[in-house]
Amino acid sequence: MRITSVEAHCLSVPIKIPISGADSSLGIMVIQVHTDEGITGIGIGRDYEQKATRELIVGELGPFITGRDPLDIERIWRDASWDISASYKASVGVVARAISGVDLALWDIKGKFLNQPVHRLLGGASDSIPCYITFGLAVLTDDELVQLARQVVAEGHDRMKYQAVAADRGQDISVDARRLAALRDAVGDDVMILVDGNGKYDFYHAKQLLKRLEPLNIGCFDHPVSMRDPRLMAELRRTTTIPLAARAYSGNLWDNRDLIAGGAVDIMHTNVLDSGGYTGGLKVAHMAEMYHLPMATGGAFHLHNSHIIGGVANGLMTEFHLGSSQTTDAVFVNPPRPVRGRLQLLSGPGLGLELNHDALEQYAIH
Repeated sequence: MRITSVEAHCLSVPIKIPISGADSSLGIMVIQVHTDEGITGIGIGRDYEQKATRELIVGELGPFITGRDPLDIERIWRDASWDISASYKASVGVVARAISGVDLALWDIKGKFLNQPVHRLLGGASDSIPCYITFGLAVLTDDELVQLARQVVAEGHDRMKYQAVAADRGQDISVDARRLAALRDAVGDDVMILVDGNGKYDFYHAKQLLKRLEPLNIGCFDHPVSMRDPRLMAELRRTTTIPLAARAYSGNLWDNRDLIAGGAVDIMHTNVLDSGGYTGGLKVAHMAEMYHLPMATGGAFHLHNSHIIGGVANGLMTEFHLGSSQTTDAVFVNPPRPVRGRLQLLSGPGLGLELNHDALEQYAIH
């Protein structure tokens, strides 16, 4: 089997903000790797710097892998580090997202060729995984936040993530402290509340906010400080009883290694859209396991991220984002959704996803 061509499509998908119903949009990239045996692998990418990422995929990565055996994933990874860029394994930004999207498509091809779902090829630890619902968008009012939280719990979910407002550029912690206290009061003590700081706080204000939140039994606080700085994260971790989580800001192996070995996290995060795909994510998962750390995903896009959590022994849970999931609902036909706190992984070959080809034209950014 040989790769014959690579495509990358930039899309902008209209979405609705939960509860308020306000119109918005989110970008997503769809990568297709075609083979001479009629098998096509599908990867996806983020909306950040979409056009630059597309150009790198079509102009550099595509020609590099065309004519090669798509099953030689590790060999392609190794060779590209020499032939494309010396920083391939420590890639960041556009390079990391391009590599990741193509890698996802190669694993999809491998699964389809072997008639196995990707999560089984990655280890096959579980066919059904815990899922947390990212619902607490910063644009929601306090009343909308509570209303949506109660709705999520009523649907049977027992893990939810709140996204920080970080008022006054993170200098005013009172807003997030108030909103999280109201949230805990609304959902009760048995629901796990996770917090995503999105790197919006400096060390001092992150420390003060964590102290305010300790009575609320927070499940973990993700990305509390800028750049997910390993030194600051490790120091912050020593000052709080709330578990901390993060993935490297760059996504590359070495920065993830520094978070793990530096004692910066209680829960290791990954996202296969910018961590080098499944090839890179698997390496990070195994590193985390050696340090007795569970692995969860952050950064949305559950359809692809869930496979690595179902694959590895230390897989903890995956994220389902009420915003970005609307993009994958548009791009794929009848994609799976979590039911009562769990996501059943698809048993079909590869990623088990069927592409909505009309969406590639309908939402295209040229």
